[in-house]
Amino acid sequence: MKKRTWIYFLMACFAVASCEKNIDVDFPPGESPYVIEGYIEEGQFPLVTISRGISFLSNISPDNFRDLFVKNATVTIRVDNGPPVLLSKLELQGVVIYTTTAFTGNIGSSYELMIEADGKTFTGSTTILPPQRIDSISIEPAPGDRYEKDSLVRLVAHFNEPDPRGNYYRLLTRRNSDFFFDTGYNSVFDDLYWNGTNIEFTVTRGKSEFQNNDTANFNNYGYFKRGDTVYVKWASIDKAQYDFWNTFEAQSSSFGNPFASTVIIKSNVKGKGSVGLWGSYGSFLDTLIIP
Repeated sequence: MKKRTWIYFLMACFAVASCEKNIDVDFPPGESPYVIEGYIEEGQFPLVTISRGISFLSNISPDNFRDLFVKNATVTIRVDNGPPVLLSKLELQGVVIYTTTAFTGNIGSSYELMIEADGKTFTGSTTILPPQRIDSISIEPAPGDRYEKDSLVRLVAHFNEPDPRGNYYRLLTRRNSDFFFDTGYNSVFDDLYWNGTNIEFTVTRGKSEFQNNDTANFNNYGYFKRGDTVYVKWASIDKAQYDFWNTFEAQSSSFGNPFASTVIIKSNVKGKGSVGLWGSYGSFLDTLIIP
């Protein structure tokens, strides 16, 4: 009986081995989408970038990074349904930006974006909403030994969220001599659960220091340091912008996780073959010097 069992086992192994076959599947490359990102704020000129998507498996170098930007587009903006204003192309170290000095953002005004590139048309619309003021920002020692050991502090914003329900916000920060505002891994908020109440939330330091940086201590993520000058931008946004950033950040945080659910980015730019955002900020700005 024991010998027969071994025979059956060997037959099963040969059967499984005989079924093995290397299958090479050559997936055709999909069409690269147009990636559109544009903003306008109160008192600021509009800025629009247009690029082509790149395969995740592709190698990227400074040269082909510059080649991703679309340089032959016609970009116009209508302000409050007025005549279209043509944006000029500005190239900075290979990055192509479309902008104009003909107008700046104004609270309550609507801005209709139209892009024509390679025979395709993409559109978007946004309105600058009134900013909402943060009441105050307090400084607290970072938990554990981070305060004494690394001079880290936690910033806490105190905010009286206004009625009615349906407000959306984005939090951005900049420190010291940084040129650009940065965001944390979760930068957008809605008032679904705290409409009309006094709330507190952490003013998170931007994530750029912790991206693609194996030497960064992630336990220090979100904290500022004693002696920092911190610039806080608390921006009112509409639901379309909230949905874009909420889905974009959800996809980014699940990247590389085989068990994560698929997240579809909710673009507010219309036009087949495009993804992206045409957004506006009604911004409350505050400056905090940490002793």
